[in-house]
Amino acid sequence: MPLPAFPVLLTRRLALSLLVLWLGLGLAPVQAAPAAVEVYAQLPRATGARLSPDGRRLAAIVPVQGRRAFVVYDLERRTPPAIVKTGEGEPAWLAWKTDRRLVGSVNIVSQRQVSAKVVETRLFAFDPDGQRLTELVRAQDGDYEPQIQDRVVNFLPDDPAHLLLQLAKVDRFSRTRISGQTANERLAHPEVVRVDLASGNTETVVPMNGQIGQWITDRSGQVRLGWAIDEQRRQVNLLARDTPSGLWRNVQTVPWNEGRRFEPEAFVDDSGERLYVVSNHEGRYAALYEFSLKENRFVRRVAAHADADIDGIVQDGVLLGYRDGFGTTTYLDPDWARDAAALRQAVPDAQLRLVDRSRDGRRVLVALRRGNEPVDYWLLTRSREAPVFEPVTEAYPGLDPAEIAPTRLVRYTARDGLSIPALLTLPVGHAEGQGPLPFVVLPHGGPSAHDVAGFDHEVQFLASRGYGVLQPQFRGSTGYGLDFLTAGYGQWGLAMQDDVTDGTRWLVQEKLADPRRIALVGSSYGGYAALMGVAKEPGLYRAAAAFSAVTDLVTFVDDLHRTLYGDLNLPTVQTRASGSLEARSPARLAERIREPVLLVHGRQDYTVPVLHTELMEQALKKAGRPVRSLYLADADHYFTRESDRVALLTALERFLAETLKADTAAP
Repeated sequence: MPLPAFPVLLTRRLALSLLVLWLGLGLAPVQAAPAAVEVYAQLPRATGARLSPDGRRLAAIVPVQGRRAFVVYDLERRTPPAIVKTGEGEPAWLAWKTDRRLVGSVNIVSQRQVSAKVVETRLFAFDPDGQRLTELVRAQDGDYEPQIQDRVVNFLPDDPAHLLLQLAKVDRFSRTRISGQTANERLAHPEVVRVDLASGNTETVVPMNGQIGQWITDRSGQVRLGWAIDEQRRQVNLLARDTPSGLWRNVQTVPWNEGRRFEPEAFVDDSGERLYVVSNHEGRYAALYEFSLKENRFVRRVAAHADADIDGIVQDGVLLGYRDGFGTTTYLDPDWARDAAALRQAVPDAQLRLVDRSRDGRRVLVALRRGNEPVDYWLLTRSREAPVFEPVTEAYPGLDPAEIAPTRLVRYTARDGLSIPALLTLPVGHAEGQGPLPFVVLPHGGPSAHDVAGFDHEVQFLASRGYGVLQPQFRGSTGYGLDFLTAGYGQWGLAMQDDVTDGTRWLVQEKLADPRRIALVGSSYGGYAALMGVAKEPGLYRAAAAFSAVTDLVTFVDDLHRTLYGDLNLPTVQTRASGSLEARSPARLAERIREPVLLVHGRQDYTVPVLHTELMEQALKKAGRPVRSLYLADADHYFTRESDRVALLTALERFLAETLKADTAAP
């Protein structure tokens, strides 16, 4: 198909390269006609994909036998891919250090705290063939091993043998606590170390300095900035220095947890005098600015969006462009902008994001989606004959695009007049005005997060079963400006919960939802909201399902006190005006709940301890309330293993089918 810039192959299903065959047949076989729940529960066939600097290879995180692994493909030889085995860790991200060396991070779950599991990270380096696998950080100070090991400060693109990490070698959760001995309570402030990619040996570059908890380098790898945390004044100070041996000076102070943003993205040039930063100091939404370190002032506003926050797109210390809260990308780098413009002409109905460009620009890796379809990776290859743009992965084999339900942004008015955005998804073939549907109200986790339109396997699974889905973006959600975010502080179970309730009532008023068949479902904070909803609004919902949910705020706040800087996060949960924690804890309100409840929790959850679900289950049973529970032995907070996703969706499908029957009268 001829285009102004280059011809592009557009046929989605017929243009699948050999990589798709590898993903679909070689590593993770897909049944010819899998049960529908398995189609939605399958792990995406590739995530976190990266193109090698020379454009010859593609690396990605790929499901292998139901678990994710690092996998590397040779785009030139099309030989069988290399599978990199890193033990029991769950792959988190990967990056190319050079054409012949990669770095990948994995998460592991440990019992570093006595009271709960925690996540630890490990960093590995390996060759494209999977050989020379090296764990980059070894045990420090005798038998102590740092908890977080994957905070890369600079990949040092001009130094193929090393990279810079920030590493806390001593923290308050030392292993001595588990054995009952006196724990070392010194706070975990990291130092900057240079890591050898061949041996894993580390060398201190910048020692631990005062209260600096995050280091930032310039393009050359010189440590120039540091965030110092002042717990007493509840603020963070950005410190800067002009030379490696220069004095530190304060250039910016940001109150902690008041919604203020000042986030360095990249240095403007090699001089190290100016920064690109994301800040919301001028108004409701965060914009992109140029900031002078020398003069301690904003020089100019580079980009802004009228209705959303924006964030920078940075690669190898260079600002390539920015992304707004609706997922639209704008590139400032001329090469990236030129490629993006040509591709958008080729696929005007798609939203795309450039992931990587080879050094010579011959190959470009692109993440692309149409409407609510899953994100697939496509590859632009410029050859002597004609450039070709073709898919190299298919995220969800077996899922027909025609079966994917559309989502649109709606708004409703909360009881205090605040406009609340929400995502509305109706089953395929059901148009508004055709009559009310059984509905699932699905508040997101976080709660400082937000949903965006696009493929969501849980939303699409529910829509495929005939349910409408409302995802309320209650106050306290990110992406809608400073005032909207801070309006949710201290409002767990209060105004944030009322926003969910008001969204549910809006569905009924608009005749979208059958009032006898509405369920409240959520994960993490969303699970908390689901349980609080049936406790606070008896009769409004027919059922509630809570996954990995916070259920007892007393326990939750106690755990915050035990974590590093946890006290600084407390105001998002509790303020003087919030009232007692007990009155906002579902596990202490079980007698108010009349509707059936489904509880699901993974025993490897390091974010919300499984104790929360156990407390909720015990309280409901003691109160004689209907509850069914499912504990998954190997599941984490996010149900990242395929078998756990199958178990969760199967349990939810059965639960909703039983509780949202058409002939069931409202309680």
